[in-house]
Amino acid sequence: MEIPLEALKLCVLVIVAIATVTDLRSHKIPNWLTFNASLLGILAQAAYFASFATPTDIYFRAGIGALNAVLGWLAGVFIMSSTKFFMRKFGHGDTKLVAAIGAFLGPGPVCIIYLYYSLVFGLFSLVQMIRAIPWHDMWMAAEARKAGVTPPALNMDNLNKIRKEIIPVGPFIAAGTVLSMIFEQQTLTFLGFD
Repeated sequence: MEIPLEALKLCVLVIVAIATVTDLRSHKIPNWLTFNASLLGILAQAAYFASFATPTDIYFRAGIGALNAVLGWLAGVFIMSSTKFFMRKFGHGDTKLVAAIGAFLGPGPVCIIYLYYSLVFGLFSLVQMIRAIPWHDMWMAAEARKAGVTPPALNMDNLNKIRKEIIPVGPFIAAGTVLSMIFEQQTLTFLGFD
């Protein structure tokens, strides 16, 4: 009996939904979720690959599936850990979550998920920064300069407050996961892999 790929994707969606809720509530993605999901992902990939095997090569196929899951896990760790060099304020719950997703789906889909995660997170960051800039104060300062008056000091309190806020990353990983599942084929075609 063949296991449908949609079953693995459904498991991933449940995992990212739980991670999103816990991250929004506590600003943490718990280890009990990510470690158990990683192990379950490796077992699920082994079972998925084995479900396409003949009785003579079932163990070989299961081994290939487990190897694919481990490679997906490593890809998730590598991609997210390399991001930490630029964004040191983040914890590693997001790294473990993407690794768990990689265990379920393999290395290729993790790269697409990261692409969409980056786009969604970048868009959110841009909107936050635009909201935080004191546009009115800047306009008043420009008008004062035109009038030959010393401009008032800019109030940067809101900008500094928003810059220091803790941002839960789980929702962005979930959004990247959903978008990658919806647009996987189109993305592969656009990138020239199809």
